[in-house]
Amino acid sequence: MPRKRIYRVGVIGCGRVGSEWDPDPPVPLTHAGAFTLLPQTKVVAGANRGRDRLEAFGRKWGVDALYQDYREMLKEDLDIVCVATHPELHKEQVVAAAGAGVKGIFCEKPMALSLEEADAMIQACDRAGAVLMINHTRRWSPVHHKARELIAQGAIGELLTMVGHCQGIKPNPAWQAKEEGPLLHDATHTFDMFRFFAGDAQWVLGTAARRRRPFRVEDESLSIIQFRSGVNGVAVVNELTEYRRYDLELQGTYGKIALGYAGNSIWSSAQSPYEAYERDPNIDWKDLVPGRFPEVPEASPIHEAAKEMVACLEEGKSPSSDGHDGRAALEIIMAVYESQRHGNVPITLPLPSGPSTLHLLREEGLF
Repeated sequence: MPRKRIYRVGVIGCGRVGSEWDPDPPVPLTHAGAFTLLPQTKVVAGANRGRDRLEAFGRKWGVDALYQDYREMLKEDLDIVCVATHPELHKEQVVAAAGAGVKGIFCEKPMALSLEEADAMIQACDRAGAVLMINHTRRWSPVHHKARELIAQGAIGELLTMVGHCQGIKPNPAWQAKEEGPLLHDATHTFDMFRFFAGDAQWVLGTAARRRRPFRVEDESLSIIQFRSGVNGVAVVNELTEYRRYDLELQGTYGKIALGYAGNSIWSSAQSPYEAYERDPNIDWKDLVPGRFPEVPEASPIHEAAKEMVACLEEGKSPSSDGHDGRAALEIIMAVYESQRHGNVPITLPLPSGPSTLHLLREEGLF
């Protein structure tokens, strides 16, 4: 019987999501943990600019091939490379990995800081025949797949509106970055999930405001997105709350599904208990009553993503979150910034490829 192939994995970026969030033994929660737990893969190399994190990565995962220059790591004859760095570095690193012959590239979100960079990443991977996967983790969440299945079955009627909250995540003092505000860092998940349930966006109207200093990015954004399917989305995004909140409400014609940190539930319409309505036969008001969300198998989304990467390499599957999905979520964010630039007007998609509208906001003195 032929020996099973073991795919060699390298990780660029040995910080939180690259390595540090995982306990010992791993859950997994990180790139290194996800591929360490797969029998078909082995983490054999790591790259990080800072030496301390690099050496900690080596000790934690039993890796000896450690590099402060990721270009040197790419000489290790790797099959899969995880890019777990800040988004301003993604384009250069993904293009270099594809050029080095790496066939599977698992890149952190947000994909990049501009549509120009995203397009260069997609084109480089297409030319090299490399699989490009973007880590929008909820794409591999059994809960979100079950919610989409319930909607397809008509459990809440016709999907009308999606409301997402993403609050208290970024940029707080422990997570400061020159480029990533709450829109890029975490609301990219919200916009990706909007597309997961409703398809491609048609237009975006939004705000990107900085209410508190010294951040060089927005700390609050409100946006409305209309999708080509006719569904609408509303996103409330900020870094003004002391609490962490991420949730998504999917509102239908006769029910809703709520997903988030506080738990998951499905609600359906039922006759209102208010006596005034019962006394008047001409009024047929209904209220929403909560129900139990179906049980789904427990799974680590990043581990499921790692499994899918192997399936893509072995079976020619397409990723659940590929470069075009990563670009589409980024495009919505760029459209929010563009709406702010032009006085909070609707911005029609698609946007042309080009520089970051966040950078344009700065150049024009709005941030």
